[in-house]
Amino acid sequence: MCFQAPFHHGVKLQSMSHIVKHKEGKAGYITLDRPEALNSLTNEIIVDFHAALRSHETDDDVEVIVVRSGSERAFCAGGDMKSTRLLALDEKWDELQQFFRQEYALNLHIAQCSKPYVSLVNGIAMGGGLGLSVHGEVMVVSETTRLAMPETAIGFFPDVGGTYFLNRLSYDAGRWLAICGAPVTGPEAVTVGLATHYVHSSRWSALTDAIEQQGGIALSSVLPGMAEISDDPEFKALLEHRRHWFSAATHHELVAVLKNASSKGSGSSVGSPASVDASQLLERVLSMSPHAMDLTRQLLAEAQNHDLAACLQLELKAAEQAVRHPDFVEGIRAVLVDKEPAKWSS
Repeated sequence: MCFQAPFHHGVKLQSMSHIVKHKEGKAGYITLDRPEALNSLTNEIIVDFHAALRSHETDDDVEVIVVRSGSERAFCAGGDMKSTRLLALDEKWDELQQFFRQEYALNLHIAQCSKPYVSLVNGIAMGGGLGLSVHGEVMVVSETTRLAMPETAIGFFPDVGGTYFLNRLSYDAGRWLAICGAPVTGPEAVTVGLATHYVHSSRWSALTDAIEQQGGIALSSVLPGMAEISDDPEFKALLEHRRHWFSAATHHELVAVLKNASSKGSGSSVGSPASVDASQLLERVLSMSPHAMDLTRQLLAEAQNHDLAACLQLELKAAEQAVRHPDFVEGIRAVLVDKEPAKWSS
C-alpha cells in the first residue's frame, strides 16, 4: 500500500514546518509531514502551505499541484485545537482570529487555484483537512479514508468553507455531516459528492506516475479509468432516512425524531438498518454541544445562497464569537485533553 510516492534521487526537497515541497516531472507536490499529530494544522504550517502553493503556481514546469500526506494513518486531522484552546484560555483573541483568517484565505486560494489541484486523501481527514482538499478540482479518496466535520463535538461549527460545500451535497447529507459530525468512508464520500473519485490505494503510485509524466491530461485520460463506481443501495436508503430526520428545524425536534426512528425504525422493524442508524446518530447528537448545533443550523441557513468567499467571511465573523463561548474550551478539553464527556453550558 503506497500513499507517498518515493522521492527520486537528485530531486531537491524543500522542507518547511512539517511541509515538504518538491516537484517531479509535471507534478508539484505538497506533502503534509507531521505524523505524530495526524498532520494537524498550526499557524506556521498554514503559512508555509500557502507559500508552497504559490510557488508551484508560478513554476512553469509544474502543470498539476498534488497534495498528500506522508503518513498512512491520516491526511490531516484538522486544526491544532489543543493550541487553539490555550489561546482561548489566555484570551489571545487576535491571535486566534489571525489563525482563522490565514486558514480561510488558504481555503479560498485553493478554490481559485490557477492550476489543477489534486488532493490524495488517505486515512483520517477532518475539519481543516477537508479545507485543504474539498475545494480543489480533484479529491481522491481510498478504502482507508474516513472523513468528518466533527466541530460541534468541541463547541464549534463546521468552518473552512463548510457552510458552502456542506450546503451543496447530494441527499442533503451536509445537514447531518455538519450537525452531528458523523463520518463517511471513501466510497460514501463520493456518493454524497464530498469527494470526486474513489481509487484503491494500491493504484495511487500509478496515478501519481501518470500525473508526473502527462500532467493535466492524466486527470481526464488516466484517473477516470482507475476510479471505481460505488453503488451501495443500503447506504443510499439510509441517506434518504437521514435527509428526513435532519430536516428537523430545532435540536429538540431532531432528538424526538431520532428517538422515534430508533424505536420504530421509520416504518421498519426495531433492529433494522434504519433504526440502528437512528440510534447511533441519536447518541452522537446527545453528546454534542447544543449551542454549537444551533449555531451550525443558523449558519447553514444564512449561507444558503452565498458563494465561497462570502461563506468564509460569514465563518470568520462567527468564529470570533464562537471561541469566546464556554462550550469551545470545554469541548476541546473533554474530547482532546481529558477524553471524557463534556459538561456543556448550553
